Amino acid sequence: MDFDPIERYREMTGSEIQRVQERKLRDYIRYQLYPFSPYYNRLFDEKGIDPNSIMTLKDLETIPLTRKSDIMPDASNPKRYKDFILQPDPEKIRKHWPRSKLIGLKVKDIIKGDLAMDLHREYYPTFMIATSGTTGNNVPFMFSERDIKQFSNIYASLTEVTKLDMKWVVLNTFPFAPHLAFIFVYFVNLYLPLRMFHTGGGAVTSTLKTLEVVKQVDANVLIGIPSYIYHLLRKAQEKGTDLSSIRLVVTAGEKLSMSTRKRITEILKERGATDFKIFDVYGTTEMRDAYPECTPGKGVFHIHPNMHICEIVDPETGKQKKEGESGALAVTNIDGRGSVICRFLIGDIFEGGIQYGKCPHCGREGPRLVGPIGRIRDYHRSLELTNVKGTLLNLNAFYDIMPTIDGIDEWQVSIEKKNNDPSDLDMIRVKVAPKEGIDMVKLEKEIKERVNDSIEINPVVDAHYTMDELFEEMGGKIKVQRIVDTRAP
Repeated sequence: MDFDPIERYREMTGSEIQRVQERKLRDYIRYQLYPFSPYYNRLFDEKGIDPNSIMTLKDLETIPLTRKSDIMPDASNPKRYKDFILQPDPEKIRKHWPRSKLIGLKVKDIIKGDLAMDLHREYYPTFMIATSGTTGNNVPFMFSERDIKQFSNIYASLTEVTKLDMKWVVLNTFPFAPHLAFIFVYFVNLYLPLRMFHTGGGAVTSTLKTLEVVKQVDANVLIGIPSYIYHLLRKAQEKGTDLSSIRLVVTAGEKLSMSTRKRITEILKERGATDFKIFDVYGTTEMRDAYPECTPGKGVFHIHPNMHICEIVDPETGKQKKEGESGALAVTNIDGRGSVICRFLIGDIFEGGIQYGKCPHCGREGPRLVGPIGRIRDYHRSLELTNVKGTLLNLNAFYDIMPTIDGIDEWQVSIEKKNNDPSDLDMIRVKVAPKEGIDMVKLEKEIKERVNDSIEINPVVDAHYTMDELFEEMGGKIKVQRIVDTRAP
């Protein structure tokens, strides 16, 4: 039950990494994906795709994108997630594996005498995470025993990228839930001898109690969702909590804007922290993986090249973009068991696209994704804000606008129908929790002017919330929803 460790890629050049990836891609599609995945076996046969024809990264264009709708359960197939789990059996193995692999299995069985158990431990799904359900349903993604070992290996590389000292005390504030962010950190904790405390987030351990834990254990590292880390630090600011022990902040699970990063930095410095860094991590459940940015604030995320091929594509056609061009992320497994994906359209736009060769920030080689990052769903073509339909708006701009307005403690953007009438025009409502003593007339004027200057719309401003009320309404104890569409589907 061997796996391909991330360590062997550290000294490879970019061209060497690509050669290894393309070899792994060929073998994976021929001997794992096509034979053992019910979904991709059907897809290849229906589209007339010969699995042996996929030789290079460019050849991936011949395979249709897999979209979220393809994995979502419905009445006709409520357990569709099972179609994405590798499911070998003796007949499929004999049919699809080359003679050399079959002989290798036979020799291994003769030597060890327990081939059936080895295959069971390699492929049998034993551990589950799930999507957050923002599209309506949770979708399970499975790990085998081999996966747990391999993914723990790449997750643990986070400590090398962030220069996390193994003597530091880590406070994990991700909620207790079967989602990637918590499991990622937990697997690192199992793989490495780190002193780590898991609070379960605000829904389990209150924010005030978490601040007490920070001081009780002299926490050096805070890990969590950006909105919750910011909320936690604002409470520390209110209570006058000493944060001088903090050396590292790691965020994941939602977008970390430059302005939110700036505010986190300001609070940490005000509360006594001096020598610290803030790293953002990009990950998704469908990848079962997460990539830390290589240098704080640069928005550059190096792919784990032993596990995935990442493409930046046109989300409509699936055609690959050129190096450095903006486009949507599509991910393909080239290793792993359990739930696997091929050209899965994640749902995010990387404005800087994908880059290769030596990284100008950290000097490492290999493919990397370059932000800023935006959600495809927040690039709206379907809004009817005037009598002209189809206005294109990039609502991701709110992530940069709102945190820079000094009079705001918390915010959310809601897309609604005027008068709650399905036939009426769309409207943008900006909900804010203002700071104490703020001139509300000036605040509303500034919000409207800043939004209009950026994306040329006039929002409705609703500023009757307190910080805690709005944070709770947004689901902040689990995962904040900054931009919501309340219109009926």
